[in-house]
Amino acid sequence: MQAKDRAVCIRCVDFSETSQVVTFFTERSGKLSAIAKGSRRPKSTFEGPIETFSFGSIVYQPARGGQLATLTEFQQQPIFRGVRSSLYGLQCGLCAAELVDALTTSTDPAPSLFAALIQFLTDLQSSGKPDDQLALLILFQLRLLQEIGLFPILQQCANCSHPYRRNWRTIHFVSETNGLVCPDCESAFSGKIALSHQAVDALSDLHHLDHCHQKVRLEIEKLLLDHITDLIHRPLKTASAILSLSP
Repeated sequence: MQAKDRAVCIRCVDFSETSQVVTFFTERSGKLSAIAKGSRRPKSTFEGPIETFSFGSIVYQPARGGQLATLTEFQQQPIFRGVRSSLYGLQCGLCAAELVDALTTSTDPAPSLFAALIQFLTDLQSSGKPDDQLALLILFQLRLLQEIGLFPILQQCANCSHPYRRNWRTIHFVSETNGLVCPDCESAFSGKIALSHQAVDALSDLHHLDHCHQKVRLEIEKLLLDHITDLIHRPLKTASAILSLSP
């Protein structure tokens, strides 16, 4: 029996001269990988090749026995083409897509995360300033970590539970503990990342993110990229562009 859903493409690769393997993030079924037969033909039923950020209603035959699902219909709505109008905005969008692909599992419904991704892409294409685009990416990354149950521990030491105080002489984040570690505990961890008080303030109260200096936003973004790299045990393809192209 065929299934219907709303979906946005988060990854696509060529399968043959005429077909693609497409990974969608869907509203009701979570991440879904499907083969789109004939999608690369100029007059395909999918309105041409499917690209990252392609969005619309899909009809598919669910996977059986470990095989890919089969995409049979895709009514595309060109609402996210504006994401590609800015080089930095495009990289932020690609980073978000890569993160969703890396941190979610197939056929695990996450409708609130789907809504967050759609809202992020909508806001991203209407924001022409790289400073604002980076802030949007940070907010989405934190929302993603929250959705998968890995929002960082920021109000206390993740090792000994000592409450965070601004008078800590040093502040470090440790991926192993998924949070801050206090000065008394930091020597027990080798893979720690130093943080400024301004970065911790912005992470603890996201209203600060709108007003903090771009240098602090970059500090937060580097932390998040390093942390997520540790979580997925491989480097992110988009990480270098996010940091090197930032204003």
